[in-house]
Amino acid sequence: MLTAREIFEKLSEWPHRGCGSENEMEAREALMAALTGEYGVDVTDQGFKCPRTYLPFFWMIAIGQAIVVLLSPWAPAFMLGAGVLLFFSHLLYFDWRTSPIIWWGARSVTANVSATKGSGKRLVILMAHLDSAPSSYAYRPDQVRHFKLSIYLGTFIIGLGVLIPAMGTQDVVLPHWAGWIVTLLLLGQAVVASVDFWRFGYTPGANDNLTGVAAATEVASRLWKTMPTDTEVRLVITSGEEAGMLGAQHYWRQHRDELKMRDTHVLNFDTVGFGNLSFVTESGGFTPVYYDGPLVRTAAAVTKIDKRYSHVKAAKHHVGDFDSVWFARDGFSALTIAAYDDDGLMPHIHTPDDTADHIDLAIVEDAVRFGEAVIRTLPKT
Repeated sequence: MLTAREIFEKLSEWPHRGCGSENEMEAREALMAALTGEYGVDVTDQGFKCPRTYLPFFWMIAIGQAIVVLLSPWAPAFMLGAGVLLFFSHLLYFDWRTSPIIWWGARSVTANVSATKGSGKRLVILMAHLDSAPSSYAYRPDQVRHFKLSIYLGTFIIGLGVLIPAMGTQDVVLPHWAGWIVTLLLLGQAVVASVDFWRFGYTPGANDNLTGVAAATEVASRLWKTMPTDTEVRLVITSGEEAGMLGAQHYWRQHRDELKMRDTHVLNFDTVGFGNLSFVTESGGFTPVYYDGPLVRTAAAVTKIDKRYSHVKAAKHHVGDFDSVWFARDGFSALTIAAYDDDGLMPHIHTPDDTADHIDLAIVEDAVRFGEAVIRTLPKT
């Protein structure tokens, strides 16, 4: 049986696993080699092209809106249309929904890993993302507490790309210097979003999300060893999460018809190496995502009927979102297990400090046991 500890230690050999990088490819191949040793398990990878990070999207929005603002005096109606498209792309992205231009610039080849065993009406998917995040100024300890405020402020600045050409259609033309100030604001926020990546590159990604990969893999291995009846157990390790949860979005689109025909449950593990183990009942950006399906109800029941898990609490996630969001919004039974500090945050993530020495593997192993208990307690529907 594969253990979270050995998977974590093995994949920690790579300094990072940036989406589409050679490091990510090598780490993925090492994981697939380990999974191939599992008896009766079919292991495949499903390749796709993806942006390396979310930063190309940020720059497309910023540069596009800057052009809209500067050209508004000459073609306000046309610029208004372009500004609306860019603004709603931004809104959809930060509400963690499918955005029209997020896949533009998808040139890096990466892959999701799928390992499966069993058959039956029920399908249990254990999910986690392998790629590590770009270093981000917004996640610095002194900034992350203001994450939502920075999103709202950025959205207001992007919204000027709609307001200014809209004023132009009413023959209200701003002075040239005002347009240049807005342009500097637009480009400035893209610079702030990029500066730590330019300085430090990708993070080591020990907590976010090597811990999740290790936990999901051991849960799958435990279930494969003693299979639940009438159930297929599938491990899905995604890429492109740090570019906008694109690997999971790709998997959801490719397999949606199959998943809809079955009794499907998606249990996602993300950042389970530090703090208080929790199961997420609410996330989302501008609009909330509520997790209230069979997996959530079972997780809540397990914490009440088994004293070993009475310390696991329901939590609301306030910064970003998870791979499970596509499935939850589409009506699937979905749940993410994560861990938070006493302030409800995930320390060190998206920074160069997300290293193995900050990880408590006992929490990862606790996540494994809790995740397995949830799946084995899950009632049949």
